[in-house]
Amino acid sequence: MILFFTKLIFSGLALWWALHRVDFNYLQLSFKELPLSVYAAAFAAMCCSISLNGLRLYCIAKKLKLHEPFKLLHQLTWIGMFFNQLLPSGVGGDAYRIYTLAKNNDLTLSSAAILWDRMLGILCLWLLSAVLLLTIKLPSHIQLLVTTLYCLIFAGIIFLILFIRYPILQKYKLVANLWKIFATAKCIIKTPGALVATSISMAITNFLAFYLLVTALKIPLNFAESSVIFTLSLIIIMIPLSISGWGLREGFLTTCFATLGLPPEMGFSLGVLQGLLMLSTGSIGAVFYLFAKKTKNSLANSGKKDIINTTKAGVAQG
Repeated sequence: MILFFTKLIFSGLALWWALHRVDFNYLQLSFKELPLSVYAAAFAAMCCSISLNGLRLYCIAKKLKLHEPFKLLHQLTWIGMFFNQLLPSGVGGDAYRIYTLAKNNDLTLSSAAILWDRMLGILCLWLLSAVLLLTIKLPSHIQLLVTTLYCLIFAGIIFLILFIRYPILQKYKLVANLWKIFATAKCIIKTPGALVATSISMAITNFLAFYLLVTALKIPLNFAESSVIFTLSLIIIMIPLSISGWGLREGFLTTCFATLGLPPEMGFSLGVLQGLLMLSTGSIGAVFYLFAKKTKNSLANSGKKDIINTTKAGVAQG
């Protein structure tokens, strides 16, 4: 609870800071002239991306010998989106997915499936945006930030490879458990065709959804530029300081656009619109969650009725 209120205060202060650097009249005009058809296209692209995420999780689960149907894993992906975006004070989406998978599977393998699903998504976005970065020119401040973040990610990948290859401190239970999770990489890298295809497709649909928001707000950025900025904003909001990225995202985009020589109002509007897009897709996850809960309750009630009927029949025969 304390952590939630800390994040809430940080998000509020970050939004307050960003709001004091923009013109409200400009913001009002931007949202008033927003073409709903373009936003709907961005929403459709985001939904496609989430469904592709479910397909990738299914491919990972098969490699790790987790015998779960695609329907369940697709549903879990949407529910995870709901937990991440609309229930920031509760259990995170990844924790919920691990908890659900671990009911019928090994906890280590369940954790590994969610971990690799998350890491493959980030890695693919990073690699594609790194390629796109070679085609554009950014101001020195943004270039320094991009280089620093990309070097940190690269260093993390090297550390992960070394950790898997040369496990140390095995006497500590936490390290031993982490090694067991990361050691499943040997299963993941075998025949990675489906994983690569779904990851690339998901990254492109993410880029497309963000670019559609850029065009909706009439921001003068091309696809490559918007994709790099999207990846940067995604890395920034992964810092666990705010509620679902609110405040961090708007503050970063406002500062980034000012550095690029664009009106900071464009960056703030884009951040808010992206946040609303995430919330709207998260609401679909809520439908999946309620449906799954209703189905579970129906099965439980049906089971109770069967037990009661069987008991009554036994009593009658007696």
